[in-house]
Amino acid sequence: MSRLPPIGAAVMTAATVRQVFVLSAIVRSGCFLRTKTGSHGNLCPAPQFFIVVPVLREAALLRDAVAHLGDVARGQAATVVVVTTAREAAEAHHYPAAADTVRVADQLAREGMCVHLHYPDPLGVKADQLNYAVATCAGMLPAGTPTSQAFAMCYDADSRPPVDSLDSFAAAIASNPAADVFHQSSRFELRLQSPAPKRLSMAVCDAGALRANRFVLGFEIPRLLNRSPHASAIKRVLCAGVYAHVTGHGLCVRLSLLQRLPFPARSPLEDMHYSFILGSRGLPMVPVPSLDATEVPSTVTAQFQQAARWFFGPARVARYLADPATHPGWRATTMAASALGSAAEWIGCAVVPALACVLIATGSRSVRTAAVLFVTVCGVQVVLVERWLGAPGRLEDRLSRVVCFPLACAVHGVGGAAGAVRLMTGGSGAGKTERTRQA
Repeated sequence: MSRLPPIGAAVMTAATVRQVFVLSAIVRSGCFLRTKTGSHGNLCPAPQFFIVVPVLREAALLRDAVAHLGDVARGQAATVVVVTTAREAAEAHHYPAAADTVRVADQLAREGMCVHLHYPDPLGVKADQLNYAVATCAGMLPAGTPTSQAFAMCYDADSRPPVDSLDSFAAAIASNPAADVFHQSSRFELRLQSPAPKRLSMAVCDAGALRANRFVLGFEIPRLLNRSPHASAIKRVLCAGVYAHVTGHGLCVRLSLLQRLPFPARSPLEDMHYSFILGSRGLPMVPVPSLDATEVPSTVTAQFQQAARWFFGPARVARYLADPATHPGWRATTMAASALGSAAEWIGCAVVPALACVLIATGSRSVRTAAVLFVTVCGVQVVLVERWLGAPGRLEDRLSRVVCFPLACAVHGVGGAAGAVRLMTGGSGAGKTERTRQA
């Protein structure tokens, strides 16, 4: 292996060029997030927001989440809506240590902190809880208020968006009156559990947050920007077949759209599924220059399992293409190919860090040079993402995140490979990321 053929250098050079484009996208996202929120004083009447929080076995987080989202809603035409599910009681024997989320939500509603809805079907998933909430929220609107003036904002129990988030959404709505879907991406962070994990495990999990933040800046936000009405017509056409997705937290959708195009029922990863439907119809998904704050799993095993489950998102394109809500045509077909490309790149994370090291150590001069350039560009990406989105802390902790980034990528990639095996053997991708704080 001491002399690799020229094709090896060509492949590494192509990979480096790809990472240069990702670096450019990261810089673009950083500039976008520093954009000042414009005025929305001309938006009359003001939009009505329903901050919808679908929950399952999250009693330990719920009170803090509702209190924070109450601060977000304060001073706005906004209502916090917590949606529990009968699935929790149906599965309670599998989680004997978990506290009763339904009881906590009911108590919070009695205290006037939220509206509590309970989805009655034990087989339902998050998408079904959201659709149930949409139907109820439409009936809660003041007399004479059309659903086109109301928006469902979806957050998870671990979401901690800035308290001025509704201002950012209102400004985006005012600037994009024809759009129905708006999205607040996330800044991921590790929130330590008790007892704390071992030092190496904690460092890898913390680097997992850095890996997720790189994806947000390098892929998620740029793809949404390319689909927004403010992108040039040429860019919108060129990027129409690229699979861009919104996430199930930080998602803001006009109620009138959700009434005629609901979330896909019984879909375990409703956000990626719904994104495919929206993309197939050419509907814009407008990002806002604000970031939710959410957590990554606090153990390597949990991050692996989450990656295995989330892999179903870009990989289940056959199901998305077969959905009657998907608009058939070239756009859907191209998006399916784009999604599969993302899935392949995901699995590649399992081997690329180690392969780059091997090529630097044993490759020919041209291969070593190409591999060094590849690693250098990736390193610049990681440092920029850590500087802009990394959780504040000691310098050694932030350096640890950067150093352990390749290990976090490998965990993510191996989890994706496990997800691919599960998909090919008939798995559904159903489930959720369980937290240890269940008491």
